[in-house]
Formats: sequence, structure tokens, C-alpha cells
Amino acid sequence: MQTVVGVFDTPGEAQDASEVLLDSGFDASEVRLQSNPAAQASDTVTTTDRTITGTGTGTGTDPRHEDEGFMAGIGRFFSDLFSSDDTEHAGHYSEAVRRGSTVVTVTVTEPGRVEEVRSILAAAGAVDIDKRSESWREEGYEGFDPSSQPYHPDQIAAERSRYQNNNLSASKDVMTPDGSRQVDQGTVLPVVREELEVGKREVDLGTVRVFSRTETRPVEEQVQLREEHADIERRTVDRPASEADLKAFEGGSIEIHETAERPVVSKTARVVEEVVVGTEASTRTETVTEQLRNTVVDVDKGNADTINMGMSADTGMAEPDYRSHYQANMASMGGSYDDYAPAYQYGYSLRSNPRYAERSWDEVEADARDDWTRRNPAGNSTWEKTKQAVRHGWESMTGQR
Repeated sequence: MQTVVGVFDTPGEAQDASEVLLDSGFDASEVRLQSNPAAQASDTVTTTDRTITGTGTGTGTDPRHEDEGFMAGIGRFFSDLFSSDDTEHAGHYSEAVRRGSTVVTVTVTEPGRVEEVRSILAAAGAVDIDKRSESWREEGYEGFDPSSQPYHPDQIAAERSRYQNNNLSASKDVMTPDGSRQVDQGTVLPVVREELEVGKREVDLGTVRVFSRTETRPVEEQVQLREEHADIERRTVDRPASEADLKAFEGGSIEIHETAERPVVSKTARVVEEVVVGTEASTRTETVTEQLRNTVVDVDKGNADTINMGMSADTGMAEPDYRSHYQANMASMGGSYDDYAPAYQYGYSLRSNPRYAERSWDEVEADARDDWTRRNPAGNSTWEKTKQAVRHGWESMTGQR
């Protein structure tokens, strides 16, 4: 039998971990929660109809310990749980409860499920008790004191805040509402594009400790024991004495040994099972989806430039947007961006034609299709393959997306 222990900053996290354990088939009697009552009072924990043994107490029901204090009971609980050679860690777990953490202990009767329990507790947010105790030592912690008082809610809140991530500092840059700035040559309007960078970082899932302890159990065996005792019988006879009988006057003695068997107990230790505790590494592929922004500056020249439906429109400022649209919607259809660039430019130029300036795309599409087909009768420029690019070019100019 093994016991797996996990420490959680809040009762809510510990309760969630317990629910996962119960859903995984563990009995409620195998899962125990130890926490500071002040921590439970300051947190809202969703309860269920499944009772977790030992929640909010450390004294148990042994009448020999009814008069001990709360922290002394917590210390005794973990001292009983750990071996006598590991009192330091027993003290660390007791100190964690004193400071407002909730400790989940799981009794695992099947050795093959130890790693499963460890993974469940780690995924639920179990903290590394060794790292946590190191941070306590920086404040002067020298070991658990059973006579110490448990933290009250304000102290628990301050303790938790130490382990929360610091908020990002506000930017000191001062920008105008439209993001522009003034220079001697005129107004500079920055064109900003976001780029996606996907990396990896190692996340500390916390530490779950697995330890063993020795238990005793009574064993009964039956054994047959043999005893031999002297059996003396007196019989009344009446017969003439023979020569052999007359020798009884000479005296003498007869010795009879009495024996008895007694049980002899010996014990031998045998290894009947091995529990291998380690880590197993696995890899997985995760798809990261994100929306990237870039600044698009549209220049409306009115009727000053050509108003034909040719493909000479200047779309340089909008090209990053077109490339993003191509990657998201057109790349999977085959062909490079250069194959679709004329379609984006064509859609962009439609807005300059007075025939289409005040019309919607549904009204424009038929004429645009006929004109485009006349210009590109075959190849990669067929309407069905390029109409998305044409429409996007139109919408980037009209703002009708």
C-alpha cells in the first residue's frame, strides 16, 4: 500500500483534484483533505454529495488525542503518515496547512495506479513542497512548531499573493489617440504588423511525493503439540512370589522421561513485489491558432486617377493584408500569392469605377465575373478560383467586409 501526497494553494483546487480522483474510481475513504479552517472560510468551495474523509481536521477520532491543539493534531497526522526517518517532510506538509494550503493524501492499494494518482494531482495544480519550504526559509522558517497558531484569513491571503504572477507594468510610452506622432517633416503614421512566434516553455507541474511505510498485521497458525507423561497404575494380585519377585526386597528404581512439545516462532522476510517510481516522457503536437493584426492604410484618390477596370491600381499599402488573406483562404487551393495578386488588384480597382462605386458586392459580382472572364479565359485565373481574392480586394477598398 502506498500513499501519495499533494499540496494545493486553495481548498477549491484540492476539492477539484479530489473529484477527479473519485471519478477515476477511488473510494472516498481513500482520499483525505487536510486544511486550515480559516482557509476554507475564505474560499467558496462547491460541495457534492460525496464526502471526503478528514476534510478540515487533523485530529482524527482517537480519544487519546482529544485535548491536543489543531496544529498539534495536524503534525501528528503527518508524523504517523511518514516514516520516522523523514520527519522533515512531515513538518513541511504540516507547515503548509498552517499557512492556508490544503493537503490531499491518497491511499493507493494498487501499486500500478501510483503514477496515475501522481499525474492527477500534478495536473490539478499541486505545488512543489521543497521549493515552497525554501521560500519559507528565506523568511526565517526553521521547521514546523506544533504549538504555533494557524494563519488567519488576512495572513492566508497575503501568503497566496506571494506566489501569484506579477502584473505586467504599464507602458511608459505616451501615444496620441490615433497612434501617430509629429516630426519636422510632417505627421508619421506607423504601419504595424503582428508576427506569430511559437516557442516552448517548461511549466512546473509541482511535485507529488510517493513514500512507503511499514504496517503490522496479526497472523494465526495452528500447530499440533505432543506430550508424554508417566502413567502409573496399581493392580491388586494374589499369587505365590517367584524368585524374580523376591528380588524386589533388594530395592531399586525405574526412571521414566516425560516430554512435551512447545511452539517455536521464527519469521523470515521475503520480497514479494517491487514498485518502480519514475517519470515517463511523451510528446504531442498542438496547433496554435491566433489572430494577427497589421495596419492597413488606404489611399482614396477619388476620380483624379484612371477609372477604368484595368489592373494598374496601386495596392502596395494593402499588400500585407492580401498576403494574410491568401495564407488563410487561398494557399490550400494551390498556386502562389503572385498567382492571385492580379485578382486582389482587380477587386481593389473596381471601387474607382463610377459604375460600381455606390453598389454592393452582390450587385457588382455578375458584371465583375463577366469582365474578369473576358480578361482571363483559362488557366489559374478562372473566376471560381479567384473570386474570393477579387471580393477581398473590393471589400478592402469599400470597408464592406
